[in-house]
Amino acid sequence: MSRKSLVRAALAIATLCLVLTACATSGGAGGESLTVGFINPTLTNPYFVGLQKGAQEGAKQYGFKLIKTNSNEDIGTQYNQLIDMVNRQVDAIVVSPIDTKGLVPAIKRANSAGIPVFTVDRGTAGGKIASKVLIDNAKAGEKAANIIIGELKQRYGSPEGNVVDLQGLSGTDVANEREAGFQKALKKYPNIEVVANQAADFDQEKALNITKNILQANPNVDAVFAANDDMAVGAERAIGSAGLFAPIGSKDHIVVVGIDGSPQALSAIRSGKQDATVSQNPIREAKKSFELVNEKLVKDKSIPHTTILPTMVITKKNIDSQQVESYGLWGEQVKP
Repeated sequence: MSRKSLVRAALAIATLCLVLTACATSGGAGGESLTVGFINPTLTNPYFVGLQKGAQEGAKQYGFKLIKTNSNEDIGTQYNQLIDMVNRQVDAIVVSPIDTKGLVPAIKRANSAGIPVFTVDRGTAGGKIASKVLIDNAKAGEKAANIIIGELKQRYGSPEGNVVDLQGLSGTDVANEREAGFQKALKKYPNIEVVANQAADFDQEKALNITKNILQANPNVDAVFAANDDMAVGAERAIGSAGLFAPIGSKDHIVVVGIDGSPQALSAIRSGKQDATVSQNPIREAKKSFELVNEKLVKDKSIPHTTILPTMVITKKNIDSQQVESYGLWGEQVKP
């Protein structure tokens, strides 16, 4: 082979090496050697089924190996799962904390090990978080309150009436912020009375039993706010079993508003049992978290500490609109 041919061959090999290196370090394909741990609070709540779907889609999109766990709503289990992720030396952890304080020591262990922790939907009270993805939960509670205020104003000519407030899981920032937003909006209207305010822990069966007891003590309820749709469905079941269901538009109708956009809530809205949901989109939230993992670990870019994704009010009037379709009826994507 001539000297000129040898030089050309060497240049071709060098060029090929540069191309292969670029492919290995750019975009989603670069994540193939990275392992991400995803820690989900539960799979009994459809919202978190949506969150897991988004995590799986995000991991696939960016080429990550995914290790996923389910904490079954137990903070001790979730703590141990996070420690196990640290011991397995995963490259990043995405978690939706059950308790804002209970997970902090485990997050600090991850920090010490140099493993970035990303939170989705819920936050923590300590430890270093690389980035968090969530909605404005206070604003979601306020939106739900405003729907109820509007319905009561239409019914009575001015905002007045009796309202039941079903709070979420104690110890989560989500529950606290939704409650704060709801109460902030109602304080402007002294003629709206909250006749019962009780935590049902984001759980449908608890909401069913609690609402049954509340309706026995307060038969003249005008509206129910539920801090998530699972509780809204529980409240609707209680209203039905008490013989108090009346269709939307009737003067005896009990207005029910939830938050999340779950499968059962969308079905209840279509059938006229639930007035509205302030929907979020857990599939998009989880996928956004994995996008941020890719930005930080693969592309080595700076990322925002907090990403707030939008919510959308869904009612029977707009559920089939182009606007809602573009936002995403995630609840209809996770139905069995």
